[in-house]
Amino acid sequence: MHERLRSLAPRARTATPLGITLAIVLTAATGAGAVTMRGHHATPQPQPRPLAASHLELPAAPAPAAPAPGVTARSSADVTPAQVRVPRPHGIVEATVLVTTRSPLSARKLRAIRHVSGVHATQTVSAGRAKIDGHRALVLGVDPARFRPWTPRLTARSQPLWQSIARGEMTASFDMGHQAGLPLGATVPVRAAQRVPMRVGAFASVGMSGVDAVVSDQRAGQLGLRRNTGVVVSAPHADALAIRRAVHDVAGSQAHVSLLRVVVVIRDAGEFLTRVQINNMLHAAASRVGKPYVWGATGPNAFDCSGLVQWSFAQAGIWMPRVSQQQWFAGPHVNYADARPGDLLFWHNDPTDRGNIDHVAIYAGDGMMLVAPHTGAYVEYVPVYMTNFAGVVRVDPAMAGQVG
Repeated sequence: MHERLRSLAPRARTATPLGITLAIVLTAATGAGAVTMRGHHATPQPQPRPLAASHLELPAAPAPAAPAPGVTARSSADVTPAQVRVPRPHGIVEATVLVTTRSPLSARKLRAIRHVSGVHATQTVSAGRAKIDGHRALVLGVDPARFRPWTPRLTARSQPLWQSIARGEMTASFDMGHQAGLPLGATVPVRAAQRVPMRVGAFASVGMSGVDAVVSDQRAGQLGLRRNTGVVVSAPHADALAIRRAVHDVAGSQAHVSLLRVVVVIRDAGEFLTRVQINNMLHAAASRVGKPYVWGATGPNAFDCSGLVQWSFAQAGIWMPRVSQQQWFAGPHVNYADARPGDLLFWHNDPTDRGNIDHVAIYAGDGMMLVAPHTGAYVEYVPVYMTNFAGVVRVDPAMAGQVG
């Protein structure tokens, strides 16, 4: 039977391997007692995979950006280095949750969030959806000096990166930059309420799930993003899930509160997916083999990696968070040697933040996985590879509902 399963892989793009689910799901995914989000994994033989560059990606020199019709925008060439100097941070602030909402948070709500028990610090931002060179993205508008300490250490230390943002350029996430094929160093259209051309100044991680790009608050204003539509919360010594619930209660039902740091998960046996749920989810994922990878796509005819996970679980009646960084928190970690069909596999390929999760696949059993791999490829059924492997998550539906 295993040989038959392997024979399906070469035909992945021309035939839909619906038989995968029937052949491999032989046990129910019930779990063990207390486990933590930080687990160790056994290492099978690695599969070849290109390695990413081990540095922040910054172009050599800025190029002027032409203003959009009806928009007065300063280009990189209009600002001297002295005007864009951004103070270096004295330390790093650990972000716990990110709140985003369509309407600005009132002064009363912001004050209430700051006074939630366990909250150490907050930082307001402008947050909103935009299209960057035609690709959907979540953009944060920030004060570079104030926001800089909230990013991963390598990102926070890069003076050219923060000067670039202060000049009016955009920093895209490493994941979006590469998967959406953004031209580093070139000017691209960015459209929210208004269209503004912006130079892609860097690819780097900001360490916040779902955030695709960062611009200065002035640039955000030109795009039409409203101030105080987002707030980052630091509560380093508090229970992250309790903070998320408390902040959500204060921010209101229209707010989206994303978990940003690791949590400890304690669950009794039997609170994970049933055999029927696993079969339905894997059957759905297998039915998408041959569909193209498209950055930001969530199905049913195109997917990115986390979009495939979210869509497949939805077909089994399981709600899942949207992005891989949030799906990383959807249950406890287990050893790779103990992985079962229906578990999620994660990788961290971003060289600017080795702790950042940026890729996910669905474990199908027998060392195989279902995955939407990267731009230019298709959903496929392939062997698991171990390069930059981060770990395995056994999905707990109750946990998934709390983190995204």
